[in-house]
Amino acid sequence: MTRNKRIPHDDLYLFKSCVTGSLYPGIEISVRYVLDRLGITYVDDPCHSSCAGFGYHAGFIPLRTNLALNARNFALAAESPCKNIVCTCPTSYGNLRECQAMIEHDGALKEQTDAVLAGAGRKYVPPSSISHISEVFLGRLGEIAAKAVLPMAGIKAVTHHGCHYSKIFYEDVSAGDFERPVVLDNLASGLGCEIVEYSERSLCCGMGFHHTVLDREYPKAVLKRKFGSILEASPDVILTQCPGCTFNLDYYQESVAGSSVPVLYFSELIALALGARPADIGLDMHAVPVEPLLEKLGVKP
Repeated sequence: MTRNKRIPHDDLYLFKSCVTGSLYPGIEISVRYVLDRLGITYVDDPCHSSCAGFGYHAGFIPLRTNLALNARNFALAAESPCKNIVCTCPTSYGNLRECQAMIEHDGALKEQTDAVLAGAGRKYVPPSSISHISEVFLGRLGEIAAKAVLPMAGIKAVTHHGCHYSKIFYEDVSAGDFERPVVLDNLASGLGCEIVEYSERSLCCGMGFHHTVLDREYPKAVLKRKFGSILEASPDVILTQCPGCTFNLDYYQESVAGSSVPVLYFSELIALALGARPADIGLDMHAVPVEPLLEKLGVKP
């Protein structure tokens, strides 16, 4: 099922993620590295707030607060010279799109949100677009491949797409299958990686916001099943699209599965392909050592 969706190629409003910034700041560094190498214009606005998606989905942030916060974020993007909102986190992506839909289709919620924004001297402006950064990079894959200086041939990769992207607001215009996102597959294969299939490809990483806060045993059980399938595929790297998934698959891998397969957010792999030094994009902050992958790529840590 293919849907029409406009993916911006330039003039990006980078929407930062609380999970990304606190756990893997190198993800945002690698994103900016790739954008700079491609000559893409973007704004890194220090004034926007968290989307509050973590607290909202965990049941700690009320709906009205969530809507007001993100209506303000939309207003900030509208005031920016770069108006196309681009997220590194699928939860931000999904939450922003959900907020937009509710504000624009529920008169009572729109009225309440307008009143809050008026008190802050702003008004609601519909976002020009809301995308995930993986979609933007996929649209520029030809340029990325042309500028790549590090061959990826011989690297076996498995992919894991974020559930708030693939199960809620998935609209990958590159694929005809609505149920099976292939954004990461296309990006990695475009760099020369071999994509390896595994049976639990569509299984969640187990993070679950409520479970993360109140019950770690359930996520661990999901992870154990996920890793059992991944390890059968014997990959060199696990590629992720979500900072929360990156954390779960990286930090809990040794204790849950006793394995050590490097886990990279896809922009980190792309940055490496474009010539980034591992330390400059924070790869030393990963729990599972990335040295085996770097060694196979012929890159010094």
